[in-house]
Amino acid sequence: MNKVTVYVPSRNYGRFLRQALESVFSQTFSDWDLIIFDEASDDETATIAREFVMRAPDRVRLVEHEQPLGLRACANEALDQAQGEYIIRLDADDYFDPSALLVLSHYLDRHPDVGLVYPNWIYITEFGDVIGVERRKQIADEVEVLDLPAHGACTMIRKRVLKAVGGYDTDFDSQDGHELWLKALHRFKPGNVQTPLFYYRKHAESMSTDFDGLLEVRRRIKKKVAGTYTGPVRPRILAIVPVKNTYEHMPNIALEPLAGRPLVDYTLDCARDCEAFDRILVTTDDPAVINHCSDRGGVVTHLRDMRLSDPEVQLQAVIDDALVHLEAEMAFFPDIVAILNVHAPLRRADHVQEALDTLLVYEVDQVLSTYEDTDLHFRHGRHGLEPLNFGATKTLRLEREALFAWNGAVHVFWRDVLRTQTLYSGRVGHIIMPRVESVQVKYPEARRRVESIMRERGYIA
Repeated sequence: MNKVTVYVPSRNYGRFLRQALESVFSQTFSDWDLIIFDEASDDETATIAREFVMRAPDRVRLVEHEQPLGLRACANEALDQAQGEYIIRLDADDYFDPSALLVLSHYLDRHPDVGLVYPNWIYITEFGDVIGVERRKQIADEVEVLDLPAHGACTMIRKRVLKAVGGYDTDFDSQDGHELWLKALHRFKPGNVQTPLFYYRKHAESMSTDFDGLLEVRRRIKKKVAGTYTGPVRPRILAIVPVKNTYEHMPNIALEPLAGRPLVDYTLDCARDCEAFDRILVTTDDPAVINHCSDRGGVVTHLRDMRLSDPEVQLQAVIDDALVHLEAEMAFFPDIVAILNVHAPLRRADHVQEALDTLLVYEVDQVLSTYEDTDLHFRHGRHGLEPLNFGATKTLRLEREALFAWNGAVHVFWRDVLRTQTLYSGRVGHIIMPRVESVQVKYPEARRRVESIMRERGYIA
């Protein structure tokens, strides 16, 4: 029995596979076994894999699938066959630093309370040129809200941890690391090391290039995991839709038709489609909005004091007023509150659900909807302008440089938060929405852009 089992799935990655497998054989740590999965490749994958089996038949196995089963099926098969106490995946287009297995296994040996450990890594091009280094934030020392999961590859995991959480769910086709993180987070302590221990290749076929697709899979995973937290008593959840109907540059904005429908209707439909809310409350300064929303089923309304619409008044005052009204006049006492911005008509019910799921699965007080701003930004420093996110010059999303813009679409929080602190304070989690779905209709040009997006997506003729 070996200490560490490495598994390498390959689907037509023969051009990279030899370097990946050589990096396993070159480890300074020798107590390993290796499983190679050929996912019905029609390139040289099988030929290369057999060469390595011949080099060490006592510890290298080749599993050939006549049809590609997918990353997660390979992971579960590797888990079933693994001889090692620890298990780690190496993608066929990446490769290890020679000390990877030594450092990570030593960490788990020295920290018996840790269930998995992950390193930093080096980004390389398709041709092997170094383009950057990912330096993950150090758990505990630099970050306490653990909502940035470990990478699925090159994370070393105790086999018993994977067995305890039931392996990987084959209903999903990517983001295995994200799923494992959510399933294990509150049962097994994670750890990380600050040494770059593998080379992560970025090329046109990388799964990570489909960012919007990854966001969709993450939402589905989070929803499924959050569903395991439910029991006979569930939190009461309130949606608040704050509506200021008239701005100097856009009068009657909430009721003015957008793509043939009043703007406010998009948010009301989104709240109902979410199916998570026990009550939907519209708080507004305009009786016309009250009349319109009162005709919509499942919605209660509150006509607030016009003074709450003054430009100097903060949103929290509007929310406090709505909660006082609901609790005092209607005797409804929510546990969780979701603020849905009427100016975000492209927000969907699954975005709202993800924010609610995030509040439940991570130990946070509030959750904000954001979009990741990958544009190059600068701040003024000693020598003039200095880049805030230098990785953007090489199209790299580096954790330490990530910039998240608050898009105003969804904000959820535990009700008791506002009794002791303010909005946007405390432990704040986030969800990421695609940038195109984060457009707010606050100006005529934004209205035209949203209508154009709706037309492109077939929402309107």
